[in-house]
Amino acid sequence: MKTLYMVRANPKVGQEEKFNRWYNDIHLDQVLRVSGFISAQRYKLASEQIQQKQEYAYFAIYEIESNEIGQTLENLRQASWLEMSDAIDPKSIDVAVITSLGKKVTAPQ
Repeated sequence: MKTLYMVRANPKVGQEEKFNRWYNDIHLDQVLRVSGFISAQRYKLASEQIQQKQEYAYFAIYEIESNEIGQTLENLRQASWLEMSDAIDPKSIDVAVITSLGKKVTAPQ
């Protein structure tokens, strides 16, 4: 079973470069120092969408140890040393923890 910690967020207006620099150069590495987090990757909303109105432009997806979900989240809550950026729009953050419901299915070759 795979467990993901997904963050959707937007930068403050005019702060996109600072937001991305902080996320790429500081935040991902800091979160991965929290016990239980094992990988991280960022995404940006593609310009082509089925649903045109999208609330969030940026996504960070972290993989966490599936058998330690509660402890990993507590470790994150206790990580007071995590450096947050003032470039994040605090009204535009959404976090969800999701677990897989089965094995990954791939397209036939």
